[in-house]
Amino acid sequence: MFEQAVTTTKIIRTGRLSPQEMDKLIFYVGGEHAHPCLIIDNYPLPPRDAMLEGLRKLRSIDIQDRVFPDPKTGDVTAMVNAVKDKLVNVVVGIGGGSTMDSAKAVATALSNGGELDDYLGATPSRRIEKREVKLILIPTTAGTGSEVTKVGVYTSRNGRKYTLGHPLMQADVAVLVTEYVETLPPALTASTAFDALSHALETIWNKNAGPLSDRIAVESAIHILTWMERAYDSSLSGLTEGRAEMLEGACMAGTAFSMTGTAAVHALSFILSEEWHVPHGVACAFTLEDVFRLNVADAATKRRLAKIGKALFGGSDIGDDGWVTLLLNRIVALKKKFSLPFTFDDLNIRLKVGDIEDLFRKSLDDPKMKNNIIDMDEAMIVSLLAPKI
Repeated sequence: MFEQAVTTTKIIRTGRLSPQEMDKLIFYVGGEHAHPCLIIDNYPLPPRDAMLEGLRKLRSIDIQDRVFPDPKTGDVTAMVNAVKDKLVNVVVGIGGGSTMDSAKAVATALSNGGELDDYLGATPSRRIEKREVKLILIPTTAGTGSEVTKVGVYTSRNGRKYTLGHPLMQADVAVLVTEYVETLPPALTASTAFDALSHALETIWNKNAGPLSDRIAVESAIHILTWMERAYDSSLSGLTEGRAEMLEGACMAGTAFSMTGTAAVHALSFILSEEWHVPHGVACAFTLEDVFRLNVADAATKRRLAKIGKALFGGSDIGDDGWVTLLLNRIVALKKKFSLPFTFDDLNIRLKVGDIEDLFRKSLDDPKMKNNIIDMDEAMIVSLLAPKI
């Protein structure tokens, strides 16, 4: 994975992670007197849990597990307060995107003081100026790419979701452990795969895109679309095919969008998560093909998407329009196969057309929406979402 060359995070790949290897990594990152705080979620994961049990026998560790989807600032503050007097100098996040984002926030707050809410919004009262605590991130899903990004997503006291980003939030080390994703269930395999795919595509149709981000995004999209169906099928049958490849693809896509930020799909997904607690990957899948159709109007975006289609389907040259159509049809077919939502009814959300403008207007103020290559306004959001009612 040559994408390592464009990220400051050291990426380690391994099939398994033993307690001895974890102890060694903490020592290498934090030094002889390293005192780690491990941030985990409450979902049972036997290989992780066995590793932690063994690690306890090798060194003193603090474990914090106040991690839930769409991490709340109050939970982050509680974890910080629990360890701030314990001379923690290494934070290890082991989990999905919410866990890794929580770990980033804990390391940030331990280094800079205050509460997480102080850093959020357009006019924060505190700014990230240093990071004295080392950060190791280990994903247990194959979607968010958070292990190689400089951003986290948090739910503030007022219920709004905010993206906080800074180079000092970038992990020092990311460890891709195949064993941690081998038992990912079908629904989570599906939603996290579409989260990873949306990261790649939103890098492509992004105002901040450049040659470097384009290349990685196109290659990661090809990789993800090559493997996501196989990973899903293997999750249905209890096999492991495609799991390591999807972990790699999500990391590639994370490297890509870390350069550009995300765009309209993610801006709209935040409203779904704020208002109705729709899981993040599901919320991204909800509008992916709709925003795809909108952004194809940009000529450069169409060329990049056509390149993906041509790489996936090959054969005789059918022109950019043909490749793009095949690519879009493939994405729609995978959404159907994965039982992901196309309508508000699929999400058990009852709306009238008049509700869309009121509920989704605030997405226009989201910096992610401003990244979208095609400028969007309220009328465009209504036209995009109204057919889903």
